[in-house]
Amino acid sequence: MSTSPEFIAPGNWPGFRIAPRGERSDPPRAIETLAGVCDRIRAAAFAEIQARDAFLWAADHYEDAPDVVRKCWRDLAAIEDKHLHWLLNRLSELAHSVDERQVSDQLWVSLKSCKTADEFAHYMAGAEERGRRAGERFFESLRDKDPVTAEIFGKIAEEEIEHIELARSHFPDSPHAHFSAIFNRNKVS
Repeated sequence: MSTSPEFIAPGNWPGFRIAPRGERSDPPRAIETLAGVCDRIRAAAFAEIQARDAFLWAADHYEDAPDVVRKCWRDLAAIEDKHLHWLLNRLSELAHSVDERQVSDQLWVSLKSCKTADEFAHYMAGAEERGRRAGERFFESLRDKDPVTAEIFGKIAEEEIEHIELARSHFPDSPHAHFSAIFNRNKVS
């Protein structure tokens, strides 16, 4: 796997059906159905592609980011790309596709609105924490019904911890720490 995934111009994420601005993504169907499982895989895959591209964009965009943070963001983009491919492969194995339902690019829009590297890092950490918790819930919900998909969600949730820690370790006294504070409250020692 390359450590530098290909950056695709946002808004041009092939295959995904992106909701028009101001509209929400299609709601997920019941998790007890194959379609509902695939809705969650699709939504997670779209979150991963947005995070991947946001990390790459931030590494080039924020002049106030220390070099070590820029390198971390590029490395994390490669991990997000790995997660994306796990999810896309599973969706394909289940004979579903990314274009079946509308997804929202609000994560991308929100991340690009951050004014500083610090704000971006903490906002991203908050988003990663929400994704990590969802992954843990999906792991629990699916482990008996669909252990393959459950394992993917569980592994991604586990790997997201490193992404969340980045903001805390590099910007510990941030005025933007409220974005990632939820992780600090829920962290298991």
